[in-house]
Amino acid sequence: MERVGHIDGLYNFRDLGGIRTAGGQVRSGLLYRSEALYGLTAEGRRQVEDSPIGLVLDLRTGDEAKAMPDPVLDGVEDVHIPMLDGAMPIDADRERSLEAGREMDAEAALHQSYLSLVAHNGPDYVQVLHRTANMARQGRGTLIHCSAGKDRTGTSIAFLLDLVGADRDQVVADYASSQANLSGAWKDAMLAMIAQSGVDFPKRLEPMITMTPASLIREILDMIDAQYGSVREYLLGNGADPDDIADLKKALVSE
Repeated sequence: MERVGHIDGLYNFRDLGGIRTAGGQVRSGLLYRSEALYGLTAEGRRQVEDSPIGLVLDLRTGDEAKAMPDPVLDGVEDVHIPMLDGAMPIDADRERSLEAGREMDAEAALHQSYLSLVAHNGPDYVQVLHRTANMARQGRGTLIHCSAGKDRTGTSIAFLLDLVGADRDQVVADYASSQANLSGAWKDAMLAMIAQSGVDFPKRLEPMITMTPASLIREILDMIDAQYGSVREYLLGNGADPDDIADLKKALVSE
């Protein structure tokens, strides 16, 4: 399929095609990622509608999606899979975690939120896998996004790529590239919206808005390998269908 390199109005969009795998490389046109789609221009909407994208998976909370809804796109299905626990640092003891979060710096808070995603959102990652695999079976692409397209989206993409045998260094590099994409105009606009909303967002946590340290996603992938055996075993343990994994790999990997 023809590679979609840019969508007008989006800062953190990309086609994951071209990433090396054990058996070749990821095909273009089947797996995409970005920030939320409310910034799409009229040209950007046309580009998405003319692309191989047949499904948008929105991982934002209900409140996030309601505040800044995705546009309706002709011929593109929009499915909401809210990853509630991924929006803030939460562990088994919610109150203790939230109290601790008030004292965390940005790096620590981001780290805690990723641990929370793995601990609490396994079934959501399984849904992401199922929907993406089903669309890939039809030869169409899936675009995954949350608000910034870096944390809930970043872990989802990393897990899907790991499932199909992607080179881990390239998976990490793709994840880390979001920080540069989101710095500048997107970050400035997000900070302005936060200020306008009246939300009390601590200054020390502002780096979380764009931060994607390579060491963090590598740590999360290594942790899953150590605790569960692999991303595959982690997802199977949360109810994944082995056929979804097999079909995703068959569709995404080209020799």
